[in-house]
Amino acid sequence: MNIYPIKIEAIQVNTDNKICPGMAKTKQGETFTLTARTPASGGICRSALGAIDSMAFSMMMTDKMEWEKKDYFEMICPHGAVRYRLSRIKEEAYTI
Repeated sequence: MNIYPIKIEAIQVNTDNKICPGMAKTKQGETFTLTARTPASGGICRSALGAIDSMAFSMMMTDKMEWEKKDYFEMICPHGAVRYRLSRIKEEAYTI
């Protein structure tokens, strides 16, 4: 079984300065990687991670889920300010 790291990109921030007004101050264009541990490279907003986690885990464990229409899945954070794109990093997959 392949396990895929998940790339999470903040592809849109709905503010004039493109920075989330929340405590995490997510910036448009930031990327994060989920593997077997929590995100590397500075971390992701905890509220967003809570919303993203179940989808990311499903994507991590499968080649494609029924609800995926493309090679990625997009969702908006609970506060409505940031749109995230989740995609598999297939070239870094590992097998268990």
